[in-house]
Amino acid sequence: MQKIVSFHHDEYESAPVLTVSAPGRFHLLGEHTWFAKGNTLSMAIDYRLYLCVSERNDQNFRLFSVSLGERKKISSSNLKYRKEDRWANSVKAVISSFMEYGIQIPGLNFTILSEIPPDAGLGTPNALKAACAIALRKLYAPNLDEPTLVAILERANTHFLKTYAHRADILCALSAKKGHCIRTDHHKVGAELFPFPEDRYSIVLTDSRVPRVLAREELAMRIQECIKAYEIVKTDPDAPADFNQLTESILEEIVDIPESVRRRVIFIIRESESVREAVNALSHNEFVQFSRIVNRSHEGLRDRFEISCPELDWLVKRALEFVIPDVPELVCSRMTGRGFGGCTYAILPKIHVDAYLKKLEDYERIFGFKPVQYQVCASDGACVL
Repeated sequence: MQKIVSFHHDEYESAPVLTVSAPGRFHLLGEHTWFAKGNTLSMAIDYRLYLCVSERNDQNFRLFSVSLGERKKISSSNLKYRKEDRWANSVKAVISSFMEYGIQIPGLNFTILSEIPPDAGLGTPNALKAACAIALRKLYAPNLDEPTLVAILERANTHFLKTYAHRADILCALSAKKGHCIRTDHHKVGAELFPFPEDRYSIVLTDSRVPRVLAREELAMRIQECIKAYEIVKTDPDAPADFNQLTESILEEIVDIPESVRRRVIFIIRESESVREAVNALSHNEFVQFSRIVNRSHEGLRDRFEISCPELDWLVKRALEFVIPDVPELVCSRMTGRGFGGCTYAILPKIHVDAYLKKLEDYERIFGFKPVQYQVCASDGACVL
């Protein structure tokens, strides 16, 4: 914390009035079910983003990213999305959303220092938005409840950034608790916490370093295919009004859906149910069952939703080599995020972590990319320091 305070003071010649911390995150299951109002199981991690704020005498906003060595200047009268502003658009989106809600925000200085691995899909933009929202609430809207804060952040995403609401990301950043996973039900604004057995098991995130040039576009195409398929399904008089209530048996009776799309919709149906099964298994310490659910989910992402790649599959397979038949341990691995590269996570008994990391030494020789590993723990959500 002292490091970012020093940077802020040196940049603006004034001490911050507030410092906020927000976590990175990864999704264990269900991150692709949001459009069907499915469930998502996520975890905040102990790689965090820090934000310092101080007030100005004018109506401008100054932003300094220590990690990137970049500075931005923004006027309150010109809070518009600009592609070239990249990371600064996250701050602009939150400020704009607060103002649209009727909360006046004066000129401010921001300093941002992130230890979340960049370009790994571990939620850096979301952490920045959450930290900004927590700071603005503390300073200018202390009575704002969490559902309203979530709504403000969702509006920042949908109206300013023109993306989807990211409710699971938002709730993970705001509501996470050390030593716990967090389940988001997209029908609700709140989230539920479930203990994770950190005393016996370790979590290793591995960034495959595969360039994800087409990841966003390809994933959007998969989602749109599923939505269009449901539009076809809804013409059936027996079809449910809610995508989340769609069953495989109903889907099988519809003949006008291409087989590749049918496979993807089936994955979404099964994935939402998998979150419920996984939470139940974790709650009852049924670690073998939890492992099977996670491993099955990766198979679905690979074979049905088709957003994995050989590099991710190879990383997952190395973790599963530590499965010992008839030994009830938690051993699982899965890709996380948009796919076509990005990260996998592996959950293993602590005694196997060094051997697992040793196995990954062959990755660069085989694929030509140097992977990066991060051992993480379940962390608390965003907070004022």
